[in-house]
Amino acid sequence: MKRTFVAVFLFLIGLVATAVWFSPLAMRGGFAYRDNEPIERLDGLCYDGAKYARIDFDGNIDDMMSALDSMLAVTVKETESGGTYIVYAYSPRVFAVEKLGDGREYNVMAAYSDGHVCIGTPVLSGSY
Repeated sequence: MKRTFVAVFLFLIGLVATAVWFSPLAMRGGFAYRDNEPIERLDGLCYDGAKYARIDFDGNIDDMMSALDSMLAVTVKETESGGTYIVYAYSPRVFAVEKLGDGREYNVMAAYSDGHVCIGTPVLSGSY
């Protein structure tokens, strides 16, 4: 019985570690950014609060929302500005937290415009 418990426990730890390590942003070819310049390709655990992570890909709003869902991100606020649809969301997989003017917390930003999607953590750096 103890061996079965240990085996199941280790399997669950491995499963969680795998889910965290292989992040959705890394699988889409994202980069870590500093001063609006890509500095390294994301691999593994990319939601480090010390770095800005960003991915850009062609798609539509449904593709953007699907990518946010894969990060377990919950929408906090949606807005539109100059033809760009912007989503502020909160994901438990991101280790940093920002606050909106009204105090609500977010750590993922996504933007869609003209067939192009940008997603960034903890904020969307650069132009979009």
